Amino acid sequence: MLNHSDTSNTIYDIKDPMYWDESSLDNELNRVYDICIGCRLCFNLCPSFPSLFNSIDNIGDEKRKEAETKGLVEKEDSDRAYLDLPEGEHASEASIEVDFRGEVTELSTEQKWEVVDLCYQCKLCDPICPYTPGKEHEFELDFPKLMTRAQAIRTKDRGLKLNDVFLSKTDLLGKMGSYFGPLINFVNRISIVRWFIDKIIGIHKDRKLPELATLTFEKWFKNHKSLVEDPIDKVVIFGTCYTNSNDVDLGISAVEILEHNNVECVYPKQQCCGAPHLSPGDFDSFKKQADPNVEELYKWVSKGYKIIVTGPPTCSLTLKSEYPDYLEMSDKVQKISENTYDISEYLAMLKKEDKIKTDFKNSIGTVNYHVSCHLKAQRIGYKSRDVLRMVPDTKVNLINQCSGMDGGWGMKSEFFEESMKVADRCVNDISAKESDVACSDCSLASHQIKQASEEKIKPSHPIIELHKAYGFNDSERKE
Repeated sequence: MLNHSDTSNTIYDIKDPMYWDESSLDNELNRVYDICIGCRLCFNLCPSFPSLFNSIDNIGDEKRKEAETKGLVEKEDSDRAYLDLPEGEHASEASIEVDFRGEVTELSTEQKWEVVDLCYQCKLCDPICPYTPGKEHEFELDFPKLMTRAQAIRTKDRGLKLNDVFLSKTDLLGKMGSYFGPLINFVNRISIVRWFIDKIIGIHKDRKLPELATLTFEKWFKNHKSLVEDPIDKVVIFGTCYTNSNDVDLGISAVEILEHNNVECVYPKQQCCGAPHLSPGDFDSFKKQADPNVEELYKWVSKGYKIIVTGPPTCSLTLKSEYPDYLEMSDKVQKISENTYDISEYLAMLKKEDKIKTDFKNSIGTVNYHVSCHLKAQRIGYKSRDVLRMVPDTKVNLINQCSGMDGGWGMKSEFFEESMKVADRCVNDISAKESDVACSDCSLASHQIKQASEEKIKPSHPIIELHKAYGFNDSERKE
């Protein structure tokens, strides 16, 4: 019988030698998996937990079939589809007869690692789980960190896969796009090219890739002339690699909104936050990527500037939480963590302080707002909803379904199909509610929803919609 309270192998300090011990990892996987099997609150959040539950239940099914064959019990039909189960039915399989339950110790190595591979770090399980450290429970269960630990050990033993290497080169790809964007975008639409990329690199041939911009956000900002003379606040724009190279309009809209509200904006030297390196547990590369950001951002925080993240909430989560967790903890890292805000979070703060202008010229209407998983993980509430509601006659419907993208995970050949299954649930929820516009704080989630809906849904960003409501136009933008 596994001791669920034995946390001797619950190690998340990467400097601790036991962190890298495979037997310690295996013991912790067994402990955590066994707790999860008994609870099952995460039954339909992602493919990872259904994989675990199905493996365990299938072992139990085999035991039951044997008993049925011997005439010990009556035959029973069972059909499970955890991702599609409605709320309130998660416990039905957990209460299966004790005699026919599968045990964690009966799982094969392949079954254990399938759970790891299907975890794409959405972190939705963290707020739902009753046993996480922040809730002061003796189990001290942190599933996302355990999955990262498992990936890190495997990467250390086997090295990085080619698609992980490719997907981590966001800054390089963005720089190439600034010179050859139209050509790269064209080539990425050629079937034979995508077939080779699929087979050689491991990016699925059917995954539509985000288009690269020739005018990067960085280039735009260099030519931008601010008109703010008496600022109410000063902020550093952390544009993120995606905003810089793919979603430039978002960065521009954010700056124009902030400056319209008399907030001084600066855009210092920066690079990708490093999140793509964390997925495979490549901590050395993560540190190399993050350290220059820490040094640069700290200079500005020390001068009283706040850090405003305009791009995917993964990036604000990384600065707030992953830097303290996986970098050498220092005053610099702590100050950056404490002074980082998602763009909507910051605007909501200005609203609370009665410092934001409400001179809107256009309406938005009804918004189907997709809540980003990594905003939920930050536990800051629905700040984009609150900001959109500042615009008169705006109604916001919350869409609380994961898009299944998770940056690079949904692009990989081995996980693309699973990613699209998760996306279908999100698309269905958006489609079920009439609206004038669909929105998401995560540009990659929007990209996923657009593809999964066959372009019937083309989500915008809340900041883009707020920008329209203020009445900015293209002539003003191009200055």
